[in-house]
Amino acid sequence: MRDPYSILGVNKNADQREIKAAWRATAKALHPDQNPDDPQAASRFTEAGRAYDLLKDPNKRKLFDDARARSSGGKEKTFMEQRAERARAEAEARAAAEARAAAKNQPKEEVRDAEDVVAKIFGTNKSGEAREAPTPPPQPEAKAARPAEESPAEDRAEAREPRTSPALELITYVIKRLTRQAPPPEKAPDLNIEVPITIEEVLQRVNQSATLPDGTPLTIKIPDDAKDGTQIRLEAQGHRLPHIKRGDVVATLRIRPHTWYRPHGYDLLTHVDIDIENAVLGCEATVETPDGQTKVTIPPWSGSHYKITIAGKGLPKGHGMRGNLIAEVRVMLWDRPDQKVIDLMRSLREGLYL
Repeated sequence: MRDPYSILGVNKNADQREIKAAWRATAKALHPDQNPDDPQAASRFTEAGRAYDLLKDPNKRKLFDDARARSSGGKEKTFMEQRAERARAEAEARAAAEARAAAKNQPKEEVRDAEDVVAKIFGTNKSGEAREAPTPPPQPEAKAARPAEESPAEDRAEAREPRTSPALELITYVIKRLTRQAPPPEKAPDLNIEVPITIEEVLQRVNQSATLPDGTPLTIKIPDDAKDGTQIRLEAQGHRLPHIKRGDVVATLRIRPHTWYRPHGYDLLTHVDIDIENAVLGCEATVETPDGQTKVTIPPWSGSHYKITIAGKGLPKGHGMRGNLIAEVRVMLWDRPDQKVIDLMRSLREGLYL
């Protein structure tokens, strides 16, 4: 992805208000409905949306800035340098592909060497004379003699006139020629969003609301087998481009942190606290589940990390089935020291004493 700051036209120290205002202006200018004759409008509009998604999130923005600082070592390329490098790379790749296609479609007697392929693509003969070139090729001959009436000042003015690099002229011509022939996509690209949701909302299948980058509200129905990372595809709700199918929205569910539970697939992880006496002798304990409290039996000599599985108390898996609730035992000390326990532990460590 290109520099998001350059895409939106803001400084690196811009605040959220400036970034939001720049996104609105950029989205309005690059929207495909405003540029029906530009085949690249869709990709530029999508690129601007991704840039705004990155910069509006402080955490993502900080990670991006840190990664760029590490990779560049303080020597970042300018926007024009990046754009020139991309243009050169795309031109070279497309020119090579068209050369291979031209060589494949021609009879063997017509394609004798690389010069014939280049001549077919760029409209030149083997001697280098242009047939359809947008600009005349450079002349190897010396400059013709001027009439006597022309002054030396005109010669100096012509000598100072800047000359365009032939390689740059060739790249520019190839880009213009190939982009006009590029077929439009059949469907607009997908729009990916993340939707935070609580465990209770997953269990109750509460529909979620989201707002797209362009401000459009969206309602997301929760399936009966939702979990953290579940992706929900909403067809024809994404980017809208002329003359092609509308893109989809891909919503990824992210379960919010909970006081008691941690999701693990369709299972829920929790803990149950017991004291040393119950850990040694065993006991019954109460565990909080999404459906209320339940009693469990802890066997004697159960230390920390002992796990109790309560079936059917996890997240819904669909078709009326649910995952499990897994409670991990944690052995805790009493709030106040107990002298009898201290003496017992000392006797076990040091032996009987008077």
